Amino acid sequence: MKRVWRYLAIGVTVYLLVLVSNFPADKVKALLESRVADLSLHAVTGSVFSGRAGQLVYQGLDLGALSWQFRPSALLLGRAEYRVELEHAGNQGTGKIGITPLGRTYGRDLELTMLSDRLINHYSPIAVSTSGELNLVLDTLDFGSGIPRDLAGRVVWQDAAVLEPTDMVLGTVELALQGNGEELAGNVIRGGVLGASGDLALLTGGHYRVSLVLRPDNDVSTETLELLENYAPMQANGDYLVNASGQL
Repeated sequence: MKRVWRYLAIGVTVYLLVLVSNFPADKVKALLESRVADLSLHAVTGSVFSGRAGQLVYQGLDLGALSWQFRPSALLLGRAEYRVELEHAGNQGTGKIGITPLGRTYGRDLELTMLSDRLINHYSPIAVSTSGELNLVLDTLDFGSGIPRDLAGRVVWQDAAVLEPTDMVLGTVELALQGNGEELAGNVIRGGVLGASGDLALLTGGHYRVSLVLRPDNDVSTETLELLENYAPMQANGDYLVNASGQL
C-alpha cells in the first residue's frame, strides 16, 4: 500500500511539473508586476518553467532582456525559485529570484555589472555625467514597495569619475549596503582618491542623508581641491566634511 501511495505521489508531482512547464508565461505577467513595485515586462515568451521577456523596465530604467529557468531543487525548501539572467549592451546580471509559500518575493546571489552613467545619471537629482563601471552584488533582497527589506550586499564603482558638471577623478569606491524597508544605507569601505569615509542613506519618501569625511590624497587635482573648499568646510587637520540632506 505504501508503494502505491509513493507511485501516486510521484505521478502527481510529474503531472504538476509538466502542467507548470507548459503554462504560458504571459499569463502570470500581471502577477509578477504586482509583486515587484515599478516593474514591467514586455514581449514575454515561453512558459512559467522556462521563458524570456524581451525587455525588463524597473523604475523607468531599461535593463534589457530577461531570461529565467525554474529550479526544481528549491521545492525541497517549499519555494518556487528561478535562475535569472539579464542581457543589455550597458549591463549584465545573474541571480536567483523566488517566492515563498507566504507570497514573499525574494532575491539572492544577485550580481549586476553596469556602466555607471546608466544608473547614476538616471537617479541623480541634478544633471550629471559619470564614467566607470558599477558592480552590484546582493546576497539577499526582499522585494516590495518602496525601499527593499532584508537587503545586504555591496557595490563597487571601478574607475569612478564625474565628468559633468565638473571633472573629478574618484578612483575605486566601494559601499557596503543594508536595507530594512525604512532605510537603504551605504557605508563607505573604500573611499577612492578622495579618501572618503562615512555613510549615505536613502529613506522612505525620497529623503536622503549624506555624512562623509574626505581626506584627499596627493593624486587629487588642484581643481578638485578648489571645488571641495567651495562646498565642504575644511577642518584644522585638513579633512573636509560633507553633511547634506534633502528629498529627491
